[in-house]
Amino acid sequence: MDINLPTDCGNAPRIGIVSEFAVSWAQGNAAMVRAGLVEGAALSVAGSKHAGASSVEEFLQLPFSPESMELYSVITHGRLASCDGVLRAGDKRLDFNLVFRFASTSKTAKIAQLRLYCIESSPPERKAR
Repeated sequence: MDINLPTDCGNAPRIGIVSEFAVSWAQGNAAMVRAGLVEGAALSVAGSKHAGASSVEEFLQLPFSPESMELYSVITHGRLASCDGVLRAGDKRLDFNLVFRFASTSKTAKIAQLRLYCIESSPPERKAR
């Protein structure tokens, strides 16, 4: 998968953590996603509630296999973080936003709550002339 991450000033260590987690999510890497979560982490996808590591596979289900990922921005503050971007495969695209709540403000804290918002789109069909 072609991956394009934003550049940053390097003053916020969580920017790298959030970026790496987003890449693991987009690649469907369940082991890496699980490793970033606390036991019993609360996961939700567009309002559907899921809980714990057993729901990681459901959280990783994407409508297509991405060929590329562009992460537009990563914002971190204290226990909170967010990132947004787009996944693409051919004409398909999935715009997404991941919202994180870490278990503490420690640099090594794992994710306690994770929400995913996404919109799938493809180009409109063209009418024959």
